[in-house]
Amino acid sequence: MSVLEKLDTPLLRLSPRDYFTLRDAVQGVLVIGGIGSGKTSGSGQALAGAYLRAGMGGLVLCAKPEEAVLWRRYCERHGRGGSLIEIDGQTPAFNFLAYELARQGVHGLNSVIECLMRVLEAARNASPSPGRAGERFWEDTTRQLLRNTIPILYVATNTVTIPDIVRFVRAAPADVDQAKSAEWKAGSFMYQIFLRAAQVLGDEHELINRTADYWHREFVPLDPKTRSNIAITLTTALDRFNHGWLKTAFCSETTVVPELSFHGAIILLNLPALVLNEDGIIGQQLFKYMWQRTVLARNAMAPAQQARPVFLWADEAQYFVNSYDAEFMSTCRGSLACTVFLSQSLPTFYATMGGENARDRVHHLLGNFATRIWHSNGCAETNRWAADTLGQVVQRRGNFSEGEGSSFNYGMNMGEGSNQGTSSNSGGSVTSGRGMQPGSSSHSWGSGRSKGDSENWGRNRGSGTSSNVSQGYSEQVGYMIEPGQFGRMLRTGGPGHGNLVSAVWYQAGRSFAASSGNALLAEFRQ
Repeated sequence: MSVLEKLDTPLLRLSPRDYFTLRDAVQGVLVIGGIGSGKTSGSGQALAGAYLRAGMGGLVLCAKPEEAVLWRRYCERHGRGGSLIEIDGQTPAFNFLAYELARQGVHGLNSVIECLMRVLEAARNASPSPGRAGERFWEDTTRQLLRNTIPILYVATNTVTIPDIVRFVRAAPADVDQAKSAEWKAGSFMYQIFLRAAQVLGDEHELINRTADYWHREFVPLDPKTRSNIAITLTTALDRFNHGWLKTAFCSETTVVPELSFHGAIILLNLPALVLNEDGIIGQQLFKYMWQRTVLARNAMAPAQQARPVFLWADEAQYFVNSYDAEFMSTCRGSLACTVFLSQSLPTFYATMGGENARDRVHHLLGNFATRIWHSNGCAETNRWAADTLGQVVQRRGNFSEGEGSSFNYGMNMGEGSNQGTSSNSGGSVTSGRGMQPGSSSHSWGSGRSKGDSENWGRNRGSGTSSNVSQGYSEQVGYMIEPGQFGRMLRTGGPGHGNLVSAVWYQAGRSFAASSGNALLAEFRQ
């Protein structure tokens, strides 16, 4: 079966017509849910079973002591009990420096330096008061110190060990005058290493001169406080590997290597962070980093090392994230690596990542997960992020109204009116003149009166009723799922929910048949 055909292998059924495939798995899965939401016993358990049934190899990190018990049960249930390799700090062991030098030889010295820088980062992030990761001066000076320590040690001793690194740095002269003194030269491990390297390469070799110049002309003249801080930052973190189980697990012999997962091994790091504290976090982050680098390099190996898909599993993933994870996630698809991170909320990642631009670096990392599964959560910021990720859509919202009314009126009016008036007029006239007949005259008189009255009244009555019904719809843009719904609508398992856990399963670029969108409501039985 070709790689392309293999990518379409179904791993998990999400609905009658929707499947989660290997193609989806290699793009990463992020599971977010609050305490008691059922993320581990719901979607987490379903995914773990799917990966084991598919025959994948993998690396499992442990934050809680019960994680190892859970994965033993998973492996037995799905017929993979014989594939489990459990690292508990005693056996088996992995000498990461010897491994890297054996894999790359002298050309792997820079890789060794980067491994140690990841150890320092893990130590800083695991500290109760993590430092500022963005202070480039301290990172650059520490890396420069290692570049002028490891090559000369390798030339002089033909290997590199943590005790030698710590001893070499601590043996640096305190000032220029001490570097010239015969007493310092007689008792200094650093000076003895330079003598041995000169015997191998010659006194005038470029490496000898360059390294001596750094220590005598750059490091020693530094302000004593600055010089001390640089040295203590390095030696304090590395000195952990000089004692106890960290020394046994990572600085003794090598009996387990990351490549075993390419052949089906499930490497379980039973070094729980909640039991072994900072040492447990540092040890697991170190092995994870070495495993990630080996996975990215597998396509240059023999075909037998390339064929089998592998997974990286981290519940309570905030304990194990570092700055390399985003780079790994952006390139691991071609190596058939399936990453699953489970955690409670966004703020847990912010707090662990720490330093400058922690939010941006967290979103840079989480943005690489194409599949995101949101379980019930009470974190408002996480729920807003989930709602924003799902986005807004045009929604049709109906409206309906109904009304009824009645009216009644009654009235009466009555009125009476009268008018009266009189008028009179009189007048007379007498005429006489020449030519008139004797005895002739004229006379007139007149008078008059009028009176009147009127009366009216009436009554009126009326009543009426009315009713109306209206309905319609409007289109509005709003969240596909409101943020508050992530804390209300999702089942959290247990007897109260019939042992069912529900979650919103989102996948970028996917159109699910069950929802006609890129998200669906999925249910899992505990």
